[in-house]
Amino acid sequence: MRNYTLILAGSFLLIFGCSPEPVKEYKLSAEQLAWQPYNAGDVLRFGNARNSSVRTFTITNVQDQLQEYSFGGNAPVYLGPAKKIKSQRLEVYARRTDTLRYMLTPASTPTQPDSVPYTYATPILAMEANAGEGPSYGGSSSYALVGWDIGFSNWLPLEQVISKQPLSDTTHQLLPSLRLGGIDYGPVLRVSNRQTAPPAEFPRLRPARLLYYAKDYGVVGFVEGSTLWYRLP
Repeated sequence: MRNYTLILAGSFLLIFGCSPEPVKEYKLSAEQLAWQPYNAGDVLRFGNARNSSVRTFTITNVQDQLQEYSFGGNAPVYLGPAKKIKSQRLEVYARRTDTLRYMLTPASTPTQPDSVPYTYATPILAMEANAGEGPSYGGSSSYALVGWDIGFSNWLPLEQVISKQPLSDTTHQLLPSLRLGGIDYGPVLRVSNRQTAPPAEFPRLRPARLLYYAKDYGVVGFVEGSTLWYRLP
């Protein structure tokens, strides 16, 4: 009985005597933030390399917040209290503003295949720093995901670029410099679309197949089919 009491007392000490660790915060580095140039209200203009057409996109929202994660702690006697971290997360949204588009709905008909206006903003960038303690993306502890309009997405290998490591994914190519529309950019990531088909709601959509993403500028060009659209001043 005495031994049982000692064991029980020790267990209570393990459970209640372990004070929770302070919450660690991880922030994106200055080098990473150099690849996020957008501010809410920015208007991005792109010219067609074959004619005088212009497309415009407006940055509708830039969210900057600390995302909290909790690890372990399900059995405090053995594992101690749950460990918590906070990591900086950035999300950027944009909306195409040069035209009005429509989306397919259950009420669509052959004569009216697209019946509902689509006026929503879509994510074009998401970045998070988690120092290896949160989820891993592309083999990196921090991650950056890039999107463009509707139907394009891939991750940005910023950690590899910053640390000058070879890129391990064939959907990415690092260009030291690139000239588009008479403007020189560099360094620039040439990013292929990882989505193989447009969303079902947009059967006639032609998503971009390539994206050019430059440090300090963001998206400076994209290719639809064989047509290049380049950033205008």
